[in-house]
Amino acid sequence: MLSLGGVVHMGSANAAQCLDCGKSFTVSSGGGFFFHLLRCEECGKTRAIGFDELGDLHLRYLKGSTMPHSVASAKHDELVREYVDVEPISATQYWAGVEALAGHCECGGNITFDAPARCPACRSLQIEQGPELILYD
Repeated sequence: MLSLGGVVHMGSANAAQCLDCGKSFTVSSGGGFFFHLLRCEECGKTRAIGFDELGDLHLRYLKGSTMPHSVASAKHDELVREYVDVEPISATQYWAGVEALAGHCECGGNITFDAPARCPACRSLQIEQGPELILYD
């Protein structure tokens, strides 16, 4: 699940086809209850980052948030806001921190929340996404 601007987006995997080379593949977008899914700006490879990997960064975000990250973590998030002694951060600071932690892809590109999906064979942005194959959290 990805919450940007207060809107929560469920993760999904869609069938896709490259309009340049014809390769068929799957495009995954959005994270889940306990992870974020980011993508490389250059090659399109995805990287899942679990909240446990984020450590205090995620706790500081929860501390500064007025809403739970998800229904599945609502009680946990409430307890963090009430009892964990960390300095709260804004959503903007959090997203920047997650991207900084994600770092660089093995191809050298930056891993970001908003990098577009690319063909895994030729890296083209000219892809057509088909129906959702699965929704996940």
